[in-house]
Amino acid sequence: MELQLENVTKNYKGKKVLKGISLTMGTGVYGLLGPNGAGKTTMIRILADVLCLTKGSVLYDGKDIHAVGDEYRAKIGYLPQDVSFYSDFTGRDYLEYSAALKGMEKACAKKRIEELAYSVGLWDDLNRKCTAYSGGMQRRLGIAQALLNDPEILILDEPTSGLDPYERIKFRNIISAYAKDRLVLLSTHIVSDVEQIAAHIMMMEYGAIQHIHTGREYIHMMEGRVWLAEMSAEQLVDYQNQAVISNVRAKDDRMEVRVIEEAKPASDAVQAIPTLEDAYLYLFHYLPEKTGR
Repeated sequence: MELQLENVTKNYKGKKVLKGISLTMGTGVYGLLGPNGAGKTTMIRILADVLCLTKGSVLYDGKDIHAVGDEYRAKIGYLPQDVSFYSDFTGRDYLEYSAALKGMEKACAKKRIEELAYSVGLWDDLNRKCTAYSGGMQRRLGIAQALLNDPEILILDEPTSGLDPYERIKFRNIISAYAKDRLVLLSTHIVSDVEQIAAHIMMMEYGAIQHIHTGREYIHMMEGRVWLAEMSAEQLVDYQNQAVISNVRAKDDRMEVRVIEEAKPASDAVQAIPTLEDAYLYLFHYLPEKTGR
């Protein structure tokens, strides 16, 4: 199974939101990382066939998704960034309604709803009104909706928004277990959402995919570029205006500063083990400053 983008371009009010994206995705988890406004949601909505592109094409196993039509949409599970609910719907009502829209048989839908409600931790809350759910509960309900039809392609836009740390871990476990022999595209600006589960990580900025690597390759790229330096709080105030800092930790009467820099930032600085978050900051903040972009 293969999903291919060929020169996908989207213009909106005279602005080019997507700039000729071409890439191929197969089975596995793909992370789509980028700052707000990078074009992630636009790309996600085009792949979910809820937004028309301006130019280019999206192919499912070599066929244009618009030619495949309902057959393609039946293979998709989609969680948008914002999910709305009818005010009188319970969690069960919402999932039953979603199952009907997906054309699922009632008996099959009932069994699947019960399985997913348990998996996402909503079993005891299915008969409560959706509007009474917390933000995290509504997000988990949306995730269950996306998984209802056991889709071949699962498209998730900011899926962990509103989830607490424990819920984020549980979500990652669900996706990891689900991803075998399927394609999962997870769009987020939170590095930890994809660091542990994505086989391929795409970094997007200015409407284009700037980099596609594995997490290990991004981390290898950062070797020799991440440093720990100590300085006073007063020095830090000035220093943070001219450096990319990924973390600051109080250490006695000094500050331990994690710095991303090509050269050793201070005589007493020592190299640190890089992380994917370091790579994210380096690629989106350090390089633009050096290139004048």
